[in-house]
Amino acid sequence: MLLDPFSGAGSALFAASNRGWRTLGIEALPVGIYATRARFTARETNIGELRAVIGEIAQANFLDYYDQDFELKHITITKGAFPAEEQKQLVGYIAYCHQQIADVQLRDVLLYAAFCILEAISFTRKDGQYLRWDVRSGRSQGKKIFHKGYIPPFREALIEKLSQIAFDLDIHPTQHSLFDLSSSPVIDRPQPKIYEGSCLEQLPTLEDNSIDAVITSPPYTNRYDYTRTYALELVYLGRTEEQVKQLRQAMLSCTVENKDKRDKLREMYIKAGKEKDFKKIDQTFQEQEALQEILSLLETYREQGKLNNSNIARLVRNYFYEMCFVIFELARILKPGGTVMMVNDNARYAGEEIPVDLILADFAESIGL
Repeated sequence: MLLDPFSGAGSALFAASNRGWRTLGIEALPVGIYATRARFTARETNIGELRAVIGEIAQANFLDYYDQDFELKHITITKGAFPAEEQKQLVGYIAYCHQQIADVQLRDVLLYAAFCILEAISFTRKDGQYLRWDVRSGRSQGKKIFHKGYIPPFREALIEKLSQIAFDLDIHPTQHSLFDLSSSPVIDRPQPKIYEGSCLEQLPTLEDNSIDAVITSPPYTNRYDYTRTYALELVYLGRTEEQVKQLRQAMLSCTVENKDKRDKLREMYIKAGKEKDFKKIDQTFQEQEALQEILSLLETYREQGKLNNSNIARLVRNYFYEMCFVIFELARILKPGGTVMMVNDNARYAGEEIPVDLILADFAESIGL
């Protein structure tokens, strides 16, 4: 069994499943859950039927199907993201899929295609901590005017994306491989299990010694706010302003807006009869000397006004505190001889490097990995 506790769009799950592995993913962001499920649905889709439907879609006038019931309910940070006429095309297409496509699998793939082009047809571009707005949007600009270049109309972008999906599903692998797979038997590709929610809540529910390997890439401690950069996609999935705010707090702390989760975690562990585990994790965090030195230094920088946001020190503290819980739980559920492979990155604030790799490795060693 392979586990990815920050499974994102399911890349690790997808690759492992193709090799016959049983897989389990945990993802807090609905965007990742939606993308993962769509990818595995697409894998089971009849390519001939898909191509036939794409041909019909190419001839359809989406405005004929426009239905206000399928209109996007924008939140504050996405209002005005699309040219008005193109948004009507988008909504008409959504209505078309629901009203004209009876096959649920095909419909899911078609709707996923629209999901994939939201940024391309909008006035926005993802930029780490927020959405950057094109000057043509009419929104106020900062010191530097942003022009994202050509913005394709909805129909053009959609047909291109659908054609790409059909091509990818129909293609036979021809690229070179590091391994000789010529004699590999045909294997089943098990459907992954996907848990939606925070791994801080999901990992403690898994059994001891139940996972063979972990491959994951958690959010970095770099202030990236995924609920803002993926705001268009969250609106497409029907999330409200309040739900997006709650999601921001539920995710692993990697933004300056995240609040301390210590009390919530303590309550959760006590309720589950794991107060000893909570105390051990809390102690492991407190005894990591390099981290405590960095936190003290960042707090001093905060008091001196050297940080460009006063909550950066809190962000770093919350991030490592929560990752300490994640690493403890991975050690608990990993089978003897199992492996944890994690992609992460170091960060720098006010010129001070945060050695994320060394700190997390020390957590792991202290916990017993």
